[in-house]
Amino acid sequence: MKPALWTLLLAALGGVLLFYVWGRVDVVRVGYELDALSRRKAALEQEHDRLRIRLSQLMAPDRIAAEANAKLKMTRPGPQQVVLVPMRARDNRPRAGAPALRFTHLAGD
Repeated sequence: MKPALWTLLLAALGGVLLFYVWGRVDVVRVGYELDALSRRKAALEQEHDRLRIRLSQLMAPDRIAAEANAKLKMTRPGPQQVVLVPMRARDNRPRAGAPALRFTHLAGD
């Protein structure tokens, strides 16, 4: 065979080998990237769960009442401070069996 043909054959074989190695390296790189993303996803899900628990703790009615009492000096209204207002229909007639709305009258108003 001619030397030019051998050179061409070796170059083609080298190119195929180089393409194969590049493909394998890329597969390994993508595998590492996928593993890192999976770990990040798990960490974010854990953080999401932690934040949901914290939100439910912050929205607990007992905690809100305690904060309102401690920081804002709010207290429950006395019986004389609660005013019941009957709900009315659109035509301004009282609705039968409708519950009354509760409004609180604060001292000093």
